[in-house]
Formats: sequence, C-alpha cells, structure tokens
Amino acid sequence: MVRNDRWIARMALERGLIRPFSGRVAGPSIASYGLQPAGYDARLDPRILVLNDALIAGKTLDPLDPDQRMFTVKIADPHYDIPPHTFVEGMTVERFKIPRTCIARGVGKTVYAAHGVSLNIASINPGWEGRLRLHIANTSSVSVRIYGAQGIVHLQFEEIESPDMSYDELRETRFQGQDKL
Repeated sequence: MVRNDRWIARMALERGLIRPFSGRVAGPSIASYGLQPAGYDARLDPRILVLNDALIAGKTLDPLDPDQRMFTVKIADPHYDIPPHTFVEGMTVERFKIPRTCIARGVGKTVYAAHGVSLNIASINPGWEGRLRLHIANTSSVSVRIYGAQGIVHLQFEEIESPDMSYDELRETRFQGQDKL
C-alpha cells in the first residue's frame, strides 16, 4: 500500500523519515518540493558532480572502479545548465531513514521530464539511511537547466511485510549512510 501525506508527515516528525522535512512549497518560479498527497518531492543539493571533458576523453567510466578525478564539482546556485546528451550526479538536500516495513521508489519530477531530463535512482530498501544519490541525464539536443535547492525527485513510500533482512544489516554496502558525493 502506498502511504499518504499523514503517514509521511507523522513518520518524518516522530521517526526521522525525512530530515529536514518540509510542507509543500510551490510557486510560479519554483520546482515544487515537500509533502505531496501520496509522496514527497525532495530537493537537489546545489553541489553536483559534472564529467570533466578534458580528463574523460578516450577513457571508460567503470562503476566498480570509479575515478573521481573524472568529475568536477559545480554549484547549481541558483541553477546549472546540463549540456546536451550528458549527465550530472547530485544528492538530495534531505536525508532519509527508511523503516524496516517500508520501501521507497523515486521518479523524476514532470517539470524536468517534460524537457528531456531523465532521473535515475534505485529503489530504496528497508533499513536504508542517507541522502539519495541522483543521476540526472539530459537526453535532449539542447542544454537543460536544473535548479539547486528545488524539487527534482518524487518519492512514494510503500508498506511491505517486514523482510528477513534489512539494508542496514547487509555487509559491504556502498550506499548505507551516504551523505557526500
């Protein structure tokens, strides 16, 4: 069952599901964020990683052996323009603490998807804690602007039967407790 706004707000305030937690923030010049009727819109931390074109030429990105020198830190304050057919990595402003009886799923906000931005995150397992790592791709043939400290990903929280194990009990996880890019 997908959890509603009352459950999300209660879990955020009583159990630290989302920190910092925000009611809905919206306006004509804002990519909305905060509490939604059946989910939560998380914000993009302004600190993002961008591929360093000078270092990447002729190289292969290896997810099992990442070379952080291939990335440059940029600040999306108030925005950053992603060049055509490239991607950036970011994190949410919010930190999450997923209960053992819950899983979260995220999708990119429509305001960005309508302009060719594809956002990819993995399902968020029971017991996972940290800030979400976001992979933001510009699939269009023109630059697309993203905004730091504004909404970028919509999360839904689903109730599940309590699993035999949770993410915080697994050994050698890469993403438990992540707070930095």
